[in-house]
Parts: sequence; C-alpha cells; structure tokens
Amino acid sequence: MRRSTQMIDGQSQPTDGQFQPTGRQAHRMDAHTLAEVERAGAQFNAVTAMTVDRAEALDAESSERRDSGQPPRRLEGIPFAIKDVIDLVGYPTTMGSDVRSEEPAAASATVVTRLEEAGAIPVAKTNCQEYSYGILGDESAFGRVVNTVDPALCTAGSSSGSAALVAAGAVPLALGTDTAGSVRVPAACQGVFGFKPSFGVVPVNGVFPLSPAFDTVGLFASDLGLLTTAFEVIREDDSGEATGSSAAFFPAGSGERTIDVSLFADDDDRARDLLMTVPDLTITSANGPGLVELLDDLAPIYDFIRLYEAFDVHRDLFAEHAANYQPGVAKKLEAGRGLGEAEYRMQLKALAELRERALTVFGAADFLLTPAIDGPVIRWDELAADSAAKFMRYSMPFNVLGWPALTIPLPGVGTSERPRAVQLVGRPGGDRELLAFASRLG
Repeated sequence: MRRSTQMIDGQSQPTDGQFQPTGRQAHRMDAHTLAEVERAGAQFNAVTAMTVDRAEALDAESSERRDSGQPPRRLEGIPFAIKDVIDLVGYPTTMGSDVRSEEPAAASATVVTRLEEAGAIPVAKTNCQEYSYGILGDESAFGRVVNTVDPALCTAGSSSGSAALVAAGAVPLALGTDTAGSVRVPAACQGVFGFKPSFGVVPVNGVFPLSPAFDTVGLFASDLGLLTTAFEVIREDDSGEATGSSAAFFPAGSGERTIDVSLFADDDDRARDLLMTVPDLTITSANGPGLVELLDDLAPIYDFIRLYEAFDVHRDLFAEHAANYQPGVAKKLEAGRGLGEAEYRMQLKALAELRERALTVFGAADFLLTPAIDGPVIRWDELAADSAAKFMRYSMPFNVLGWPALTIPLPGVGTSERPRAVQLVGRPGGDRELLAFASRLG
C-alpha cells in the first residue's frame, strides 16, 4: 500500500491520514494541469467535457487569495474531476447517455460546491456507464473508458472515467457515485483508492439517482490523506462530531482493534501481508459462516429494490426515449417495469431488518477486510454472464448495509500483472475511524 504523503519543500512527508495543504504541494493546479487532463482524457477516453472556464476562474481566485496573504483553505488549488452524473453549474450533465438534456446545470451539486469552497478546482467531467446503471463499464454513449493499467483489462463501472484520471496521475482527486460498487470496483481495476462513505453521510443533492435506497457519492484519490481531507469537506455533518453511531463500536482511549478476515481463502496472503505490521490488532476469522449467509441474503433484496427504483426514476424518460438507451441499460430498466409497490414496501422492511441483524453478525470486530472483487480483474474479452456478479460480490453488500468501505490498492503491479486490491469495511457512521485505521496499514 502506498503511504499517505504530501510534498513540502520538495520532500515527501507522511500525513498520517490527513492532507495538509501548505507551501509547495504535489498536484496543485498549474499551467500544465488542464493540458495533462485533456491528454489523459483523450488517451483513456475518460473525459466528456473539459471545464476550463470554471477551472481558470477558480484558479484566479485561489491565486488572489494567496497573493493577498490569506491562509490556504483545506484543498487550496487541488484539481479534481467529476463523474458526469453530478451537476457542475454551467455545464450539461450528460449521464454517459444520448438520452440527456443539453442545457447546462443551473447549480452545482452540494458535494461540488463544498469542494470548491475548500479551494479545490474542477477540471473535467468524466465518462461513465450510462446513468450509472452497470458495474462493468461497458456501455456509454461516449464509448468505453480505457484501463490505465492495461487496455485489455476491464475498467469496471460505473465511475470508470474518474478512476482513470486519478490512476493516470492527471488529477489527484475525483468524484464518483457508488450504488453497488461503482467507485470501489473501478478503483480496484485501476489501482487507486476508492471510498464509499456510510449511507446518508454525504449529500446527494444535484446527483442523478440510480437507486436512492443505496446511492452514495464516493471519492477516488491517489493519496489516502487527500481522500480523508476531501471526505471531511463533503460530509453532511459540519459540527465536527463523528456522524452516525460509531462511538458504540470504538471506545474512547482504546488503541486496540479487531479485524475480521473470514472472507479470504486460507491460501490468500493478501490479508496477512497487509496487516502484519499493525500493532494492537487482533485478527479473527471466526465469523465466516455468518458472513457468507448474510451476503447470500442481501442479494435478492438489493436486486428487487434496485430494479424497482431505477425504473421509477426513469419511467417518463424511458417511455419516450427507450430506443435511445444503451441496449444493456434498456434491458435492465425493462426488468423493473412490472414490479409492484406493495412488494417494494415489503422489501424495504426486509432491508431495515437485515441492517439491524447485520450489526450482530460480526461480534466484537471493529473492521472487516475482504477481497475487493471475486477473482482477478477480468479482460474485456473474458466478459461472461457471471462477470457482473463477481465484481459486485464483496462491494454490493455494503451498499445494502450502508456501511463505509474503502478499496486499498496493493503494491507490486507491473505492466504484465493485473491490479490487486482489498476492501476495508467499517461500522455504520465509522467513516473517520476506518480512514484513520487505513492510514496505519502497509
């Protein structure tokens, strides 16, 4: 795992999970940033629109603040990219689709506004699976995003363009959305950090929905400290207190943690290698049967609610423009047409009961460590009927539960190797604790 660092006076300094913008920094907006984003966007088919006017205006504002002696904001001058289902004022939101309005957004999504207010600068809108509906990243009106590690490898979706710009080093930070793994899986396939916060912690105003019961806005980053700071900026609660109920699971003053690795096979060394240097850590694999049973129980609930809600979101658009949707997306939308509201309400009740039950499954474990995806990153020419299920096997459950989860890229990936990653999962509302613990790994 890459350690979290920043550049100060030309030297790399550890940040222990916090990005501290000061002095000379890596990745600060400069004259070459927009050109590099445009180059990478073309090379990897990752950009739907360069946001040059907005970027230049905010960069000028940042320079004026600096020249007038004002202290730097938390993300001063940091360029970021925006998945093109998230509104940026003055630019159309394309949804990766031919079924879209060409009118520019009248206002930015709340998450974009918060990043800008912290000094970050939007430089591009990014290519994505049409309307975020699909984990493979194989259907966009703009064509597939190219995997930065190996063009033959699947990028996954739906936030594949945001992952690619970060993986290419064009931007250090990008926004995506995650309904069943659409941040974490592309991050795993392209070798970057990908974070899905607890459900409801980050506002979704100005973000086109897929399935509101599970939708979250997530973050990609090349640096865990930067990701942590960006999360603090966009999170819903601005009071300075931890969001949610994490205090019950993380007693004050206790440095000891327990992590469950039940979902790794006995011969899988990824968990052992990542955790071996962490002090005060108890590693357990006692919850395997309960975990597997829980994962199996989650899938039918997710499938019904997602199909119902996605069709409901698209009902009017689909009635008028069904022929203009990508074929696979249209097929998924059609599958939700006949689902009834009464059954939907029953599934929502089952979801609430499952979330309560899940809190007891893991006993005293503070975190889970799981594979990021089921098996290696697949090639485009290896896509099969079960490929989507394999990608979502370990990501989708934590959308259903609403728990925070972080994809952690593992070192050792060369040009002939496929990316390797794991997923670290925390309790609901334990986002800060999860990110702080992740900073100790590697």
